[in-house]
Amino acid sequence: MTTAIIIIVALIVLAVLLTLMMRRRRAKREQLRDRLDMEARGHRQELEANSAKALESERDADQHRRQFEHHRDEAERFRREAEQHERQAEEHAATASELDGRSERARTAATRHDERASDVEERLGKLS
Repeated sequence: MTTAIIIIVALIVLAVLLTLMMRRRRAKREQLRDRLDMEARGHRQELEANSAKALESERDADQHRRQFEHHRDEAERFRREAEQHERQAEEHAATASELDGRSERARTAATRHDERASDVEERLGKLS
């Protein structure tokens, strides 16, 4: 009978130990579950924050892309205008040079005609 009591006590102690181990294991699993849940929530928050940053950066990139295109187009327009102004300046320089030549020739002709008029007037004065 003592053997039966020892076996019963051993079974009770074993049952108590198993219960304690199961509770401890359950508590550890619950802690692990809580830690993993908190970690997952943290990653979700980071996901949301990074998604918001990505969208904001994408909008900023689009805005800068539009500004780039605008400035590139403006630069091209200014290049074409500068080329046109350069051609016009060259044309005006050529015309001015040509007109300077005409002016010089006209002055030379005017001087020559003044001299001839003086000569003719002098001869006319001698005839009188």
